[in-house]
Amino acid sequence: MLKVFYLRSWLLFCLILLPSGTLIQAGTDNSEPVPVAESQLLSSLWQQASERQLSQHPYWLKLLHFYSLGESVGQWSFKSDVESSSFFLSSSGKTDPQAELKATLKALLAPSVDDPNQHARCKFVARFNWLRSKLEFPELPKQECPLFERWANLTEATGISIVFVSAYLKNPASTFGHLLIKFNSSNSLFGHSLLRPTLNYGAKINSGDNPLMYALRGLFGAYDGSFTDERFYNYNHLYGENELRDLWEYQLNFTLEERQRVTYHTWELLQNVNFKYYFLLDNCAYRMAELLEMAWDDAARINTSGAFWAIPVDVVFKLQKFNKGGRKQPLLGSPKLIPSRQRKLRQRVAQLSEMEQEQLKSLIDTSNHLDSTQFLSFPEKSQARIIDALLDYLQYEKEEKLTLHQQQDLNKLLRLRSTLPVLEIKAATQSPQAPTEGTPPMRFRLGTVFNAISGPALEIGSWANYHDLLGNESGHLQNAEVVTLDLQLQIRENSLELTQFQLFNIQKYTLSPSGIPGDFDWSWRARAVWERENYSCLACRQFRMSGGFGASSSFSGNDLEYAFVDLFGATSRDLRSPVTLGYAPHLGVTWSPLDLWKIKLEGGWFKSVYGPKKDYFRGSLKQRLSLAQDWDIRLEMAHLETSEGTLALHYYW
Repeated sequence: MLKVFYLRSWLLFCLILLPSGTLIQAGTDNSEPVPVAESQLLSSLWQQASERQLSQHPYWLKLLHFYSLGESVGQWSFKSDVESSSFFLSSSGKTDPQAELKATLKALLAPSVDDPNQHARCKFVARFNWLRSKLEFPELPKQECPLFERWANLTEATGISIVFVSAYLKNPASTFGHLLIKFNSSNSLFGHSLLRPTLNYGAKINSGDNPLMYALRGLFGAYDGSFTDERFYNYNHLYGENELRDLWEYQLNFTLEERQRVTYHTWELLQNVNFKYYFLLDNCAYRMAELLEMAWDDAARINTSGAFWAIPVDVVFKLQKFNKGGRKQPLLGSPKLIPSRQRKLRQRVAQLSEMEQEQLKSLIDTSNHLDSTQFLSFPEKSQARIIDALLDYLQYEKEEKLTLHQQQDLNKLLRLRSTLPVLEIKAATQSPQAPTEGTPPMRFRLGTVFNAISGPALEIGSWANYHDLLGNESGHLQNAEVVTLDLQLQIRENSLELTQFQLFNIQKYTLSPSGIPGDFDWSWRARAVWERENYSCLACRQFRMSGGFGASSSFSGNDLEYAFVDLFGATSRDLRSPVTLGYAPHLGVTWSPLDLWKIKLEGGWFKSVYGPKKDYFRGSLKQRLSLAQDWDIRLEMAHLETSEGTLALHYYW
């Protein structure tokens, strides 16, 4: 009996000395049996979690990216959007949040492993911190997380910014812009804006895909998407220097707790976590907004549940309007422009006098003009301004590695510049307006129609996005149009007719790309639409695709003149009808007498060269008067065999 007493006492003494929460194995539901004391601890936490229904808590579901039917693309049952099995600690975690919660509690209580960065408390920092705030955890042994601690740098973190990258019309996936998230810090090594860790979300594309395959795969979810992070200078070089896109940075006025929640979950998503990528919805706009939603430990959303598309600039507008819990200051801070290489060059050229601009053009066109008496007769400060602009131009035009001759010319230029005065950098004479100062991307249209043949009608319509050439250009690409899914219906006493369904209309009117006199680039446009064959027949519809190149110019800055030759293909009634192919020269002009008033006049002559013969004129005169940022009114007159007029009110949201 005495031996049994000593044995029991010894076992009790060992249990008291052992740290709680160190004997449970993590990873799957099939872990090894655990000692009684540890099992009791897990049971206690699990009982608390069950009583508080944490497995169905909105924040737990957000952490696991769980959605119900219709809430996300491809969701036909209640499950997580995450495709990577490594994101789940339970074998059924993708479809069962309760099983994942239990497996997570097991893993969090597990003892240290050889590589501390692989412990659940280091890989799933957001889960651990949230569960610890909801459950009565015992004091656990300290767990070092070297990689997370170095990456997050919480003690020197100063805030989070969202960066909107302007539209890029040469890539379908970037037509509506792009979003980045930047983690700001006061760290002496990474405190400079260009060195700050910056988060990107994108598709993992196949390098061999042609443009058609790229578009189809992106539309139907054949690509995986994932988060990556790099220093901001990499993205500034890619978007601002190579693709010539402006970037707009907005500081997010998160509380410390909100900022840390976003940081914690960002780390979880950087552990090689994949999603399905869809160009229209599950894209950078959707995933970045979803990540920012982690700031609030409830059901607060930025994304719209059940939406058919997500647009980067729309996320910025939603952040601007977000006012959860009566915040003392707006969530979205003031915009800061990070100009593209092209904008910086245009600003530098604009600061040159007319004579200096002529010298700059001569230096570009003539290899030995640097030694000419004409250039050397200019004052040294003037020479310095011209050479600074030329250096920016060479950087702007640079495509590949310089040839030996080009490098020798550049060295000569740099040597001369080193002998000239250092100039004070002048602020830009005029900065563009921020994206949030323009019209939101979606539009609703309500109008009244006047047609001598068809009679009066009420017109309703909407477009999915984005901006047309007649619209207010504040915050948008200048002299450009990007409109998709533009639907118009006319309602009469006894009929409802679809008069237009425009799949897309993309136009880019290029003036001097660099701002240097004589610099030229082609303008271009492309369009696909179901529309009426003429305005005298409501039921006569055709499908038309067109596109072409042209030239554009401006005399006073608030006008645009252009000439185009479009090629078109059209089929009447249905897609099985004979196809007409032809060409259509166009002339057009836009003019803004006032900032809130714009006029557009365009006419084109259509002539077929294949298929059913067609030869007709089409013209339009349209005016827009802005009532507010979200409202405008338009008067439109169009002619196609007969004339039709429309007075329409537009609301943007």
